Amino acid sequence: MEAMYLQEAHEEYLQALKAGQREYKALTGEGKDPYPVVLEQAPGYQGNEATRLLGTMEIPIDRIIGIKTAGRSASFSAGFMPLLSVETEFAVKWISLCAAHLSSGIRDPIVCFEYLGNFYVQEGNKRVSVLKHFGATRVPAVVTRIIPALTEDPQIQAYYEFMEFFKHTGLYQIQYRQPGAYGELLAHLGKEPEEDWTEMERRPFWRISSISGTPLIL
Repeated sequence: MEAMYLQEAHEEYLQALKAGQREYKALTGEGKDPYPVVLEQAPGYQGNEATRLLGTMEIPIDRIIGIKTAGRSASFSAGFMPLLSVETEFAVKWISLCAAHLSSGIRDPIVCFEYLGNFYVQEGNKRVSVLKHFGATRVPAVVTRIIPALTEDPQIQAYYEFMEFFKHTGLYQIQYRQPGAYGELLAHLGKEPEEDWTEMERRPFWRISSISGTPLIL
């Protein structure tokens, strides 16, 4: 690894560390959890849900909200900025990864679980941290979907509608919490429920934030 990339990566870590410390202080001051959400502690998660391997895809980085298990949670702020001092082994690995990103980019996909439209990292927490620090909007990922049992809960019913919507659009950027919203959106766009979207039709949605509530009006 070239020395100039390591030196630059060292400076980037210090900036990311300050961002993580600011976020930690702000969240604790508000009485909120300052660390990434742990899947095993996510509301409604039972651990015995059905799963489906979706394969490798690009996912919106703002939907990565947590980690699979609690082992590394204290290393990051809720936004995946580092919290450990620059003298730690964790920092050394983060800096090395950052230097590789500066040199040639991060290409290896992370491994994560998707639950109710959000992502929880199993492998690649530091990759997410580095990419978030540099403002990436999407990240390659091997995704396994966790499928909750269908209940009368409106959020669960809406999620089942999302799974059908995703089958034809591949979009995580549009997520509603009330059933019926996807049908309204498709009607507004003049699309049939089982009509596959082209890349050109998907592209305008790639940079929008995920939403809930009433349908998006274009």
